[in-house]
Amino acid sequence: MKKIISTLAGLAMLTGSLFAAGLPGAPAPFNGSKQIHIALIRQMVEGEFMQMYRAGAQRQADLMGVKLTIFGKNMDNQAQANFIYQAINMKVDGIVIDHGLSETMMKPAQDALAAGIPVVAFDVDLKNPEIVQIAQNDHLLGRMALQAMVADFNGKANVGYIYVAGILPLDKRDESFTQVKKEYPTLKEIVRTGTLESPFSVKNADQVKAVLRANPNINAYFAPFDEFAKGVVMALNETNMTDKVKVYSADISTQDIQLMTKPNSPWAATAATNPAAIGAVSVRAVALRIAKQKVEHDLYIPPMLFTSKSLNDAGVKTMTQLRKKFPKFNHVDVATASWIPVDKKGMF
Repeated sequence: MKKIISTLAGLAMLTGSLFAAGLPGAPAPFNGSKQIHIALIRQMVEGEFMQMYRAGAQRQADLMGVKLTIFGKNMDNQAQANFIYQAINMKVDGIVIDHGLSETMMKPAQDALAAGIPVVAFDVDLKNPEIVQIAQNDHLLGRMALQAMVADFNGKANVGYIYVAGILPLDKRDESFTQVKKEYPTLKEIVRTGTLESPFSVKNADQVKAVLRANPNINAYFAPFDEFAKGVVMALNETNMTDKVKVYSADISTQDIQLMTKPNSPWAATAATNPAAIGAVSVRAVALRIAKQKVEHDLYIPPMLFTSKSLNDAGVKTMTQLRKKFPKFNHVDVATASWIPVDKKGMF
């Protein structure tokens, strides 16, 4: 605990000193003329991906001497909308919207813009040309995981599927699944389920157990969110079917790695981006907008594919080891500028 307190105190001192001096070569208001205040408004806070995204956003803010205020109540869409208005009333300099539903976030986001506050959004389409849209390349991410399935099964598999409509990244991954099924007609979807009731992994495991009992011919599962995949693995363990079904997913974390690298793990592959790097990109993008500098409307984060074999061959058991063994995963050269400090070592 003393170490944590000391670290936090050090970060606070660093933030204060950066604000006092400003960022070298930075335009106003990042030249030390004022303390910059950014609000991060979150819909989904459960799961390691979301925790790492937050850590990356906080780390980037600390490097820039920016005050970051984080709002979030898990899967409460009305609360997320209300948080936007709290941020407006606080007169923040910029807002990052992390996930959410288009229908509940479009008006609050527009009201923030009307108040003169730049807005960027991650994994929620706010359908506004003034709002920078940040996304994993979800179509590619879904396709990469499915291509691993196709390779393992020679294009012939009976697939269980977890999907919840209305969540932008899941909708895009579903479009990839639809396309891949057209390309490989012998890749057959047997049944689909899915819930975002908390805890995600446990609630989906309950559904998958019922599916497996009713459909013993399933030999592959497409679970394009790691909390879904954890639920599938849990269900396979509880039904003694880990040797009969392989799991293909999206996202990665230490817990995911540990599950994937167990002997005879059913979790065969996952396509992933670095959530901490995405959090950092989100803060950099809104900082550029605050500084009135050019940012592309659509910013895409490229994924990488990790298999249980590649992780075991590299001796990877944790995210720290993953970043060391696969340095390309640490940093994304998106939304950067010469005056913005970045952490390319991935030490979020």
